[in-house]
Amino acid sequence: MTASPQPYGRPAPLRRQLILKGLLPMTLVALALTVSLGVLHIRATGVESYAVARIQAVRIAASVSALASEDATRDALARALSRSAPTQQAVLHRQGDTDLVVDSGRRVGSGRPLRVWISTSQGELETVSDATVLHERRFAGMLMTLLLCVGVTAVFVVTRRALERDVVVPVERLRGRIDQFLHPRGTQSATPDDDALRAIDGLLDELVGLRARHDKAMADALRQRLQDIARHTHFVEQIGDHFRQPLQALALFVAGMQPGEDLRQRAVLGQMRSSLMRLNELLDGLLEMARFDAGAIEPTAADLIASDLFVRERAAIEMDATRLGVDVRWRGGRLPLRTDPGLFGEVLHRLVGNAVLSTPHGRVLVAIRRRGSTIRLEVRDNGMGLEPTLQARVFEEFTRLPGHPGYGLALAVARRIVDTLGGRIGVRSSPGRGTLFWVELDGAAAGSAAQTFALLGRHAAH
Repeated sequence: MTASPQPYGRPAPLRRQLILKGLLPMTLVALALTVSLGVLHIRATGVESYAVARIQAVRIAASVSALASEDATRDALARALSRSAPTQQAVLHRQGDTDLVVDSGRRVGSGRPLRVWISTSQGELETVSDATVLHERRFAGMLMTLLLCVGVTAVFVVTRRALERDVVVPVERLRGRIDQFLHPRGTQSATPDDDALRAIDGLLDELVGLRARHDKAMADALRQRLQDIARHTHFVEQIGDHFRQPLQALALFVAGMQPGEDLRQRAVLGQMRSSLMRLNELLDGLLEMARFDAGAIEPTAADLIASDLFVRERAAIEMDATRLGVDVRWRGGRLPLRTDPGLFGEVLHRLVGNAVLSTPHGRVLVAIRRRGSTIRLEVRDNGMGLEPTLQARVFEEFTRLPGHPGYGLALAVARRIVDTLGGRIGVRSSPGRGTLFWVELDGAAAGSAAQTFALLGRHAAH
């Protein structure tokens, strides 16, 4: 039994390649960028809050005058504080005197405040600002950074699972299928710890080598088949020559016999001539089937009009049709065809001849129709018909139809001709109601109306 491939849920080597070399570096870069942006945002928030506090401290310091009294200075600081939110307190540190503290009355947050020192004409001015907003913005920045990192990590996890499901697992399955195809009775060509892509590459190399060996074997088989066909064809030709020569000599000998007035001798001579004729027909049929079976006949397509075939076939069966009183009708003579005239005419001759012999004092309709690019030949008669068991083997060798002379080779040869032309042949019959033989040839329709008129004009000229 074939060793089971590596479990599809644990494709470690390929997974490490995709994650360590592809997905993980991008995830780390995204996390680093996220943290950097968070740190920059927190630092920018602190710098912005400190800059606002310093601007307000400068504005408050500008309200302090060197010549003002303590009350005037207090009032000036109070007015400046009322316009400088969120600065809540100003402390003026005077040299040699107590500090002047002015409070705006706004509630100071519990967090660490922002303190700014500014030099004035009366001393150092210290401003105290509420840092609650700064702390909230910093916390929001940290929370945003954390959420972004969690999102990047979640995307990494989801993408890793998607890669395993949509890339790693199919690749491992493909590797397993190729390996099972190449080694149906052995073990895997690669161990489970090997690189999957490298293993697939090795298996593809094996496939290329297998294809090359297969092509070489097919070429050798084709060459051998062509040699067999040539040898078989030569053998068939030799058999035909060796049989035909004594038959022709015997026919000449029988033709030269003069029975005189003896009626018994006349009957024997007539039987000998009939037997020679049937023996020649049997030999011709067998040789023709042998040539088709050997593939020695190659069809040659040509443009023609159906009436060309109808004229030749009408002349060939006119004597039998007149003798049996059969009325033969022809339809579709103007239809252009592109097929082998000799082979298609032979099929037509065999089907029409079979219908005439099956329908004494009856009617036969021969029609060629077009269905897209397909040509359909139909030969319909109103004769005795065929039993279902006979319809199933009517195209087999030596299947004789009721009332037909010969050895039952005509329809078998017709089927081989149709197979050589790349078409289909069939029969539909009802006992006592007649029989329909049909032939379909794909791509045998000649096509355009201009081509049809050209063929008709050339046919009329001849």
